[in-house]
Amino acid sequence: MDLVIKTMEGLEEVLAKELENLQLLNIKVLKRAVSCEGSWAQLYKCNYQLRTALRVLLPIMETQLETQDDLYDAVYSINWKDFVPPKKSIAINGTISGELFKHSQYPVFRAKDAIVDNLRDAYGDRTRVDTRRPDILIDLYISDNRMKLSLDSSGRSLHLRNYKYRQYKAPLNEVLASGIIQLAEWDGQKRFHDPMSGSGTFITEALMIAANIPAGMFNPSFSFENWHEFHPDIWKVVKESADAAIVHPECELLASDIHPLAVRDTKKNLQKFPFREKVHVFSRDFFTLPGQEETVLFMNPPYNRRIELDDINLFYKKLGDQLKMSWSGSEAWIISGNAEAMKNLGLRPSRRIALNHGGMDAKLYKFEMYEGSKKAKYQV
Repeated sequence: MDLVIKTMEGLEEVLAKELENLQLLNIKVLKRAVSCEGSWAQLYKCNYQLRTALRVLLPIMETQLETQDDLYDAVYSINWKDFVPPKKSIAINGTISGELFKHSQYPVFRAKDAIVDNLRDAYGDRTRVDTRRPDILIDLYISDNRMKLSLDSSGRSLHLRNYKYRQYKAPLNEVLASGIIQLAEWDGQKRFHDPMSGSGTFITEALMIAANIPAGMFNPSFSFENWHEFHPDIWKVVKESADAAIVHPECELLASDIHPLAVRDTKKNLQKFPFREKVHVFSRDFFTLPGQEETVLFMNPPYNRRIELDDINLFYKKLGDQLKMSWSGSEAWIISGNAEAMKNLGLRPSRRIALNHGGMDAKLYKFEMYEGSKKAKYQV
C-alpha cells in the first residue's frame, strides 16, 4: 500500500533513513513529508517506532477539481463504510491553497457533509463529528485544483509522546529534538549532555534512542485501531517485537539547568521510562559547569522570543567563551532562531542546517572544539 509520512521541514532525509531501517519500499523525499510503500505491519511500525514522523497517512483518492461542487461529488463517491465502522466519530484536517476556494474552512465543511451523507445512506443514521477526539481522522489536501484525500492512521500528532507531565518555558518539540539528535548522528555511544534542559526533551529523546525505546510506547491509542480494516493480531506482534528490542543504554546521559523548576520538570517527565536511573539530572549554571572531553552537547538556548533576556548578544558571547575555554575535545549542537545573536558566539560552525521550530525559521549549528591551531581554525 502507498503511504505518506509527514514530518517537519529539514527532517525529511532523517525520516527517509528511518523508513529504510524499517524496510519500507520506494521511498521518496517530498517537502515536509516522505512517500513510501509498505504492508499493514509496516504502517503499524511507522506509528509505533518512527521518531521523526508527525502523521502516517494512507491515501485513498487523488483527483482534479474543476468547480467547488466537484469536491462534494468526489468525496461522496468513496465507499466510506469500507473505512468507517458504525458508531465511530470522524473529523477532517484540511490544508487548502489555491484560487478555487477562497475560504479554507469551506472545503473542509463540504467534505464533512459528503462523508456524513454517504455514511447515513449506508448505515441509516448520522455519523457523529468530533473535532477534539475523533475515532477516524481524515486528511484533506487541496493545492490549486488538485485534491488528495487520505486516512490519518495516527490520530493525534506523533510528536505527542505522552510522557510529559510538566512543560517548562518554550519546550522543544519531541520530533524536532529527536531529529536533531539523529542529524548529529549520535548513536548512544558518546557522553550526551544537555546543559540547558528545560523540560528535558533532548535528554528524554536521547534515552529513547540509546535504549531503542519505541517513540510511541506511551501513546494510549492510534486512529488505525478504529478503522474498519484493523488487524489486532499483526498490531500485537509489531508492539511485542519492538518492545523486545529495547536494550540497556551504556552511555552517560546528563541533563542540567540553572532553574530548579526545570530540573524538577525533567525528572518528572522521565518517570515512565525504563532505565531512567541512567540519566543524571542536576541544577547548575552552564557558565560555571566544568567541561568534559568526548562529550556531545545539545542546546536549545533562548532566542529572545518566547524567553527574553536582558542582553541576548552578551549571553551568546558568554556561551561561546564557555565552549572555547572548557569544552575542548567535545562538540556542540545548538539550535537557534536568532541568527544575529549567534554571530556573537565567536565560533565558526562546521555545519548549518535549516529547520523550523514552532513556526519560526531556525538553524542547527555544529561546533567542534579543538585544542591549539585546530581550535583557532573555528574561531572568528
